Amino acid sequence: MISGIPKGVAWPLLLALAPTALAAPDAAPDATALVAALKREVPAVTAYVEVRYSGLLERPLILRGEMQYLGPGKLAKRVDTPWRELTAVDGGNASLQRGDRPARSLPLAQVPELDSFLRGFSALLGGDAAALARDFSLSASGNAAHWQLRLEPRDARLARRVQWLRVDGSGSEPTCFRTREADGDESVLLVGALAATPLAPRVTLGQLDALCRGLKR
Repeated sequence: MISGIPKGVAWPLLLALAPTALAAPDAAPDATALVAALKREVPAVTAYVEVRYSGLLERPLILRGEMQYLGPGKLAKRVDTPWRELTAVDGGNASLQRGDRPARSLPLAQVPELDSFLRGFSALLGGDAAALARDFSLSASGNAAHWQLRLEPRDARLARRVQWLRVDGSGSEPTCFRTREADGDESVLLVGALAATPLAPRVTLGQLDALCRGLKR
């Protein structure tokens, strides 16, 4: 967890990937072209299901809700189950409200690694590969049938928290977003049609990976 912010808060920045024409089916994807394809007009809203794996939990935590991307530096993530929670980022501040409790605010200046994370994904949703590359190293693999975009943080403070981020897509649609933290914890976010997928209480990372790739498992 990035200090002061619950796991998963930054994923709303990834929700607005737009369908676009990709390369020929057998052609290797280009990271710059994939980033350019991620730009989308705002506001953007999507349902999601998120599965979090932690060494402190006996089984994965499964959350469902809705996310909104409202432009650079502005996003919101609502959890509907298994509890009610609203996380919002607006400019230089993040806020968290759980249930009926008062919202708690945190200036991003107090969490510079999170600020780097958000700045990077603002560049991602802006389709600006050059700006994104200042905070992350980018690489792409696969083909149009299944491509992956991998981001590894350049900032040492963020790298102490997050090892890498990965976006999976199939054809012209993104399917999943996965993050691996420095302590080994992982989370997988399924969007679009996959957001309604029924999941077993002890769903494994291997099963989610197969689902993201469109494989039967």
